[in-house]
Amino acid sequence: MGKFVKVIKSIFAIALIAFLAALFLRVCQSDYKGLEDVNITNDFILAYKQDSDVRTHAVNDTFSENGGVYAYSLVYMKEAGYLQLTVRYNTRHTDAVKERYPEFTEDQIRYTLTDSNGKTYTPEVVGSERRYNYQYYKLEFTDIESFDRNLTVNMIFDVDDSVDDKLNEQSTLVVHRAKDTSVAYKFSRSESKLLKK
Repeated sequence: MGKFVKVIKSIFAIALIAFLAALFLRVCQSDYKGLEDVNITNDFILAYKQDSDVRTHAVNDTFSENGGVYAYSLVYMKEAGYLQLTVRYNTRHTDAVKERYPEFTEDQIRYTLTDSNGKTYTPEVVGSERRYNYQYYKLEFTDIESFDRNLTVNMIFDVDDSVDDKLNEQSTLVVHRAKDTSVAYKFSRSESKLLKK
């Protein structure tokens, strides 16, 4: 009887340790802020020379309506028509597509930005990173006509299948509303150095 109790206790201890390890890993994944800093690109520098009033605000919707996409680290220069932000998605979001199209890759996912007048902007990807089951992209948009409109990021699966309408669905996430309250963005020391080069 004593051995049986010891075995049960050991199983319980192992299960508890495994649960706590999984919980810790999950917290680390959700708290990670990959590509959080501004990427000081040539377009960013050109925009900054035109408008040094760099603004930021919290992204309004934490997740897209279907829970597929999350965005943060948004900065913009209103007069220069420039916006940069990071988007993140769980790779499970693409698993269903990969099951049906084994050759599908993340390169076939494209992003656009749409304003409330229906004008669409295509980004430059200025950074990417993979961590655990999350994929991160830093996107840069230029020549935005107005920040007095709502701006929505669209994640689109670029898979040609006329039979399956579901692949035409897209994740959308409002990242800027005309009435958003913004604050001046505070550059880190390393960002400031890059701007002065």
